[in-house]
Amino acid sequence: MGKIEDAIARMVGHRVYLDTNVFVYFLDRNPDYFSVVAPIIEAIDSGLIIGYTGDAAVAETLVKPYQIGNPALVESVKTFFGMEDFLSIQPHDAETFDLAAQLRAERGLKFIDALHYATAIQAGCKFFLTNDGGIQSSDVLEVVPVKTLAE
Repeated sequence: MGKIEDAIARMVGHRVYLDTNVFVYFLDRNPDYFSVVAPIIEAIDSGLIIGYTGDAAVAETLVKPYQIGNPALVESVKTFFGMEDFLSIQPHDAETFDLAAQLRAERGLKFIDALHYATAIQAGCKFFLTNDGGIQSSDVLEVVPVKTLAE
């Protein structure tokens, strides 16, 4: 099996948090990473993997469609995130923001990365799929870098 198949096999049945860049690669059909993230999105859609993300990831994914003034693309992104029985989109409550502040202070993460990390922890995720090199694994959350799956 290849790296992507091995990663999916390890994630089957577990909660996996997807960072914004995963959605951008998928929705933009990024030439470098689409073939990596598409099977993972498909595994979530089929129920093999329990997919999670946060409201912040949805908002970040909407920035470019709003920037370029494309209302059809905005609606397409909203429809993607609104699919039934697909992703669990977590809100960012006071407890999550507090944990994010702690993570930023302790680990030196950018605040948005700390917020994603905290949201993944609060949601009980085992894996965190990202392409952000500043986010590292801990004893509660295993970071899976997209770029390593593409190698």
